[in-house]
Amino acid sequence: MHRTATLFFDVDISTFCNTENLNELIYGYGKPVYISFTHKPLGILIVIYEDGVTVDLEIIEKIDISNSEFFHTDDIKLYDYSRNEKLCKEFALRDDMHYQISRLFHRSLIKFLSGKQDIGVSIANEVATFINCNIFINKACYRNNIIELLKVFNEQYKLPLEYLAILCELIEELDEKIVRKSSKRIPSCRVG
Repeated sequence: MHRTATLFFDVDISTFCNTENLNELIYGYGKPVYISFTHKPLGILIVIYEDGVTVDLEIIEKIDISNSEFFHTDDIKLYDYSRNEKLCKEFALRDDMHYQISRLFHRSLIKFLSGKQDIGVSIANEVATFINCNIFINKACYRNNIIELLKVFNEQYKLPLEYLAILCELIEELDEKIVRKSSKRIPSCRVG
């Protein structure tokens, strides 16, 4: 890792392993509530656990170290390698586009909570564009906007309850941030 992990950040791991080892790696930590894969780039598995921990697993299929005298695993990007897209698709709990897009709610919320508010807003607006709704997310009303967007999305496409619970917990974290800045009482997150 090249940075210190803190609250609301995901963990990035590159791994070179077979199906059995990948299964152990994913399920050895805990129960995943969401497993999907990225499209750009292909070959990265997104795993969100019931405790809210998120892991981005870059699954390596081949790596060429023939031009290296010494193989140093701290920075795999220095080598010629390819990702295992097939394995990612096998491990994803679903592969329909709505499920794939729903991961952006989590990504938006953790970006916003980690202080990268512009990125969090931009990601949420990608979801709004995808479902073709008239909700425009902005920083000032992010909490209310993201709840409204989540409700519309969930009406069109029912999110898994355990994943929805994780999203509501993140929204509650937004509430705590707002309460710390003011003395207002915030209504709870009710989506489903």
